[in-house]
Amino acid sequence: MPPLPTNAFSLAAIVRSYKTQKQSQEQKKQQYVLVHERFPRGWWLPGGGIEHKDSTPVDAAVRETIEEAALPQCGDLPVMTHLRSLEQTQGRIRFIFRGEWCDDDEQSILKCPPGDDDSIEAKWITWEEINNFKRRRKHIPREQWLDDGNDNAHPLSSTTSVNHPWLRAHEPLTFFGMLENSLQQNESIPAGLKLCQVEDKDEVVGAFFSRSKESCQSASEVQTLTIQGRATFLIHLKCRLLVYDSENQLFATMSSFVDDQNEKTLRQLADEMISQFASSTFETGLQRVEYTAHENGRDATLTVFPYAITSSNQDFHNDVKWVSKDELADSLDQRLAAHLLSGQGNFADLNIILRDTECAM
Repeated sequence: MPPLPTNAFSLAAIVRSYKTQKQSQEQKKQQYVLVHERFPRGWWLPGGGIEHKDSTPVDAAVRETIEEAALPQCGDLPVMTHLRSLEQTQGRIRFIFRGEWCDDDEQSILKCPPGDDDSIEAKWITWEEINNFKRRRKHIPREQWLDDGNDNAHPLSSTTSVNHPWLRAHEPLTFFGMLENSLQQNESIPAGLKLCQVEDKDEVVGAFFSRSKESCQSASEVQTLTIQGRATFLIHLKCRLLVYDSENQLFATMSSFVDDQNEKTLRQLADEMISQFASSTFETGLQRVEYTAHENGRDATLTVFPYAITSSNQDFHNDVKWVSKDELADSLDQRLAAHLLSGQGNFADLNIILRDTECAM
């Protein structure tokens, strides 16, 4: 049975940055972009479906942020810095990035009401302000959603048609909360995988995204798949596990492949491989994610590179080959092993990055 088409989405949790070093008291509070979507969706993160014209999921996140949150004359583009989450459900894969957007202009770069077909407006908000938003309401009558002139309207809605702002779903609270926690913990590098260019061979960790040109003869040969107008891909999953025996300072590598992402999630794939070492595994994490959309316009391969550190290899089955770092056959495995040994990496938690969750988009 051939793989089933999968919708892929990119969302962005955007942090405000400033060109000038001097900050006001208000600027010392971290601010985030929140988009007021068209009825009946409420307020949410900027984001949407990855289209075939998008070279990478990162490009999709930038494009969607500009379309939904920026003024038409905005010249500064947001910059995505980290992959915060990779969520997977039946027929869906969703990337959530942490990004930065420079805006210290009094006029701001964000969209104002009445907006356009993509959204009504966007605002910079603080963590305290977003906690004043109400949770998602279902089946809201349009007459209740429109502003009725109530003088007690929420302060963020003074220029909008919403009387009591509400969040479309949990994502703003979840991911802004993570970023706020990083700020409170004085973390110079936010949790997540740093975004890196795939051409940079010296970078051994992070999230890499690219298009493969192996099967592209000409642009006219690209075959697109769509479901209800959305771009889709036939997504294949790969997992390459690096295991480190800290007692004997030896390494082992294992690989697994799933032709159709609907058969199994990345989290399940990684957990199954790591479970073989569960009796003595005391640390796991994620060093790298690769996403390659093939130029045929139909296929994409998503690869994760988890690691597991164990205390001993004596209890494991015989078909696991243990070698020193320099004996690893693959140059990438050698670089990942060296990075793991250095202890200087900002390794991502599997529980944070790989999420099996029901997502609305």
